Amino acid sequence: MKIRNLLLSCSLILLVFQLRADEDTPLERQMQIMARSIKQLSQQVGDSSKQQESILLIETLKKAAYESEGLSPRKTASIPQSDREKFLADYKAQIEKLSSSFNEIEEAVKAGNYDQAKSLLAAIGPIKKEGHSKFKQD
Repeated sequence: MKIRNLLLSCSLILLVFQLRADEDTPLERQMQIMARSIKQLSQQVGDSSKQQESILLIETLKKAAYESEGLSPRKTASIPQSDREKFLADYKAQIEKLSSSFNEIEEAVKAGNYDQAKSLLAAIGPIKKEGHSKFKQD
């Protein structure tokens, strides 16, 4: 009986997580890819033996940012129609700023400037915070 209850509880928990995963928008999935890649990159960007792996992670980041640029945040629906065009233009500019940062990090890694790459990667945090405060729905 205890095992049955445990299995039932686990099944319900998995169902809730699956339902939540199904609710993610394409943009949220791209943001999750970026979050995971940034986390991994931050752990290895200073390691010259992982230069190629870091470059691949940066390519993943650049691709996710590019794909995010054509998507709209959930918050867009709550923005008055008269302000929506500016909201989306600001969102696109923020993603372009992020993409530019990824390009700079890539250049630093390819040049072997790992300290510079670390500093540039650290500067992603404020960009993320700014973007989430403006464009992420509460």
